[in-house]
Amino acid sequence: MNPKEQSLNITQTQLQEAVEDLDPKKSIRNIAAAAGEILAESDLSTKWDDIIKMLDSEDISERLRLAAHIIFRGKLILEEMDRNPMTKNIVYNTMLMMDALEVSNIKGYIQDKTVPGFQNLESETTSMESALKKERLFNVIQDLQSENPGKGITWLRREASKLLTSEGFKGYSYRQIMRDTKGLKFK
Repeated sequence: MNPKEQSLNITQTQLQEAVEDLDPKKSIRNIAAAAGEILAESDLSTKWDDIIKMLDSEDISERLRLAAHIIFRGKLILEEMDRNPMTKNIVYNTMLMMDALEVSNIKGYIQDKTVPGFQNLESETTSMESALKKERLFNVIQDLQSENPGKGITWLRREASKLLTSEGFKGYSYRQIMRDTKGLKFK
């Protein structure tokens, strides 16, 4: 048999497994589920509000804090992929890059001085606090929208501002909400 014919001779199961391996959503869900099992083994909750409290908690081990971080980041990534399906390719390639970085670190190919200072990198969400703020805001707007389906984005932003401010949260003025939600589409 020539090599061309041999390379095309794969089973449906092998093809399905290869396609599933290329699905970043499934991979992220599996990673988050494994992190959830770590928390569950320690009798810790995997509810979102409890996960957020664990992120910087000194009352739990580093292993459990890392599991909470994996779940937190996984949820944010999955939500972004749902909002913008074009990010799927970026997420997949980032996962592959991080895997290669991990192998390089384990084998000692990358020295500490050559690894970039990730805390110096700028991004849209520059801190955990900012990410949590945006997460809270998006959830409130989506809840308001489902309760008031005929209302426009201006009304939703104003109501979200009133609601969050009345609950004692700071940094949710209408102007700030407008800036944080600029260009976003809510279903």
